[in-house]
Amino acid sequence: MIDLLRAIALFLVLATWNEASSSAAAEVSKYDSQPSVSVSFTCGGRVEQQVWLDWGQSVRHYLQQDLLQQRLLDQGDVYALYDFEIFAHNMVSMARRCHRIDQLREVARLISRAYAALTPGNIISPGRRWICRGGRTCNYTNRLINTEVMLDSVQFLGLATSVANALATSDQLLTQEDKYFIKETVDVASEHLLRWGGWRTVNGLKRLADARPQDVTNGSSTLFFMDKSLWMIAIYSELSGIIQSQDRHGAALPDRFTESRQPHIRALLRLFESRVSIRHLEASRMGPVDVADIDRGYWRLHGDNKYAGYEGEEKPAVCVTDKDGGGTPKPELRVPASAATRRQDIGWDFSHARRLVAAMDALERNRRALRRVFSLAESDLPRKDLTLKFANNLLAVIWNGDLARPLFSNYWNGANGWFRVAYDNGTGECREGYPPYGMTDSFATGGYVAWARYRPEIGYLGKTLYWLVRNENGEANGFVSKYYPSLSDAEDERIRTLTRFAFYSSLIGVGIR
Repeated sequence: MIDLLRAIALFLVLATWNEASSSAAAEVSKYDSQPSVSVSFTCGGRVEQQVWLDWGQSVRHYLQQDLLQQRLLDQGDVYALYDFEIFAHNMVSMARRCHRIDQLREVARLISRAYAALTPGNIISPGRRWICRGGRTCNYTNRLINTEVMLDSVQFLGLATSVANALATSDQLLTQEDKYFIKETVDVASEHLLRWGGWRTVNGLKRLADARPQDVTNGSSTLFFMDKSLWMIAIYSELSGIIQSQDRHGAALPDRFTESRQPHIRALLRLFESRVSIRHLEASRMGPVDVADIDRGYWRLHGDNKYAGYEGEEKPAVCVTDKDGGGTPKPELRVPASAATRRQDIGWDFSHARRLVAAMDALERNRRALRRVFSLAESDLPRKDLTLKFANNLLAVIWNGDLARPLFSNYWNGANGWFRVAYDNGTGECREGYPPYGMTDSFATGGYVAWARYRPEIGYLGKTLYWLVRNENGEANGFVSKYYPSLSDAEDERIRTLTRFAFYSSLIGVGIR
């Protein structure tokens, strides 16, 4: 019955959109009907075959040699862990959906190489960790050199535990290598959580859960719900699924781990719940619908978002060099921040919100295990329809409503102003900022298409974008080059292959017809 109602809703939506959208539907149907270009987005279809072809020809080598060997092991650049997750997570999710156990094992072997870069802790701070020793980002100015960059570690562990969970819960016979990887991943993840989840952290999370948007009085991120916390929820979820299937692989958590970490996961979940806001939109393009926002209003004063209300074409800042043409380019302000309307409802941006895809997937797959392993009540967990409401927000608030040329606003609340104008991360690089729709390619790379199983319309948008990328029409190429540049033919071949690899993976096995 639910699928029937969704199908009816999709039909009504498609029937009422503008003429341009109708032509887009006709264009997609035209491609689908031609045997020479016919594709299938199901497991085993032509698109999945392309994913594995790219994997074997170049992507696997890039992850192993460029990221793990050269950057992580040789240079000590832990941001390689961050990039590894960005490029690989959609494929891992696809491999899980399509039961590709051999490919998951290949990813597990790569992840094991990253464990070789872990350094031991000490009596005061036990447990192994990745320390940033070099690379482009870590330096003395931003004080990241010779430190543990938690975001990189937690994001990579979110992927690592997902792979271990997929192996541990698969219906295939596990090899000794599988069992060793699962055990090693459980050990590494638990060591990090033991260090990150002490009583001071728990008390801090409880204080954050009680904070309200009006408590934020400056540009500090102190009161934010950060993606690091969301990744930890995902890691706890994946670990619980692994432990529930312990009889298959023998991996175990340290003594009293679940008892000692229960306050941590409970505090994380409570904070997450406190920062999710549900709104009912009576007259959205999707009709009456409930939508979910994240950290709404808490980020309004943050420096990254000071131009969130400015949607002008003129760049607020321009990178310029000295009059003689020498020196490092530096940002020159052209539009003062005072000229931009300050949005009071700003929360997460569209790119960072991609973490919701992986985290909600981990929560849903391991919901029962999370309750059982950590003795949580159902009320401790997010509402079961939360992912649907996030998907509703993607369609009703962030998407531009155009089936022919789908675009997505820069902010999760629908604001489409400039993001990170003259952003300085301590590396000395000049960044002008992201213009309106400047982060729209996060729809492709962020795995959002996987939410098609909640809202089939999202799958249609993914399918439309797929054909836009493959279309040889000049106007379509211009659109892709402008708004989805890393997917375009004009991009560097390696970047284009990696980006398309991530995008195509998200299309497979999610119910796209």
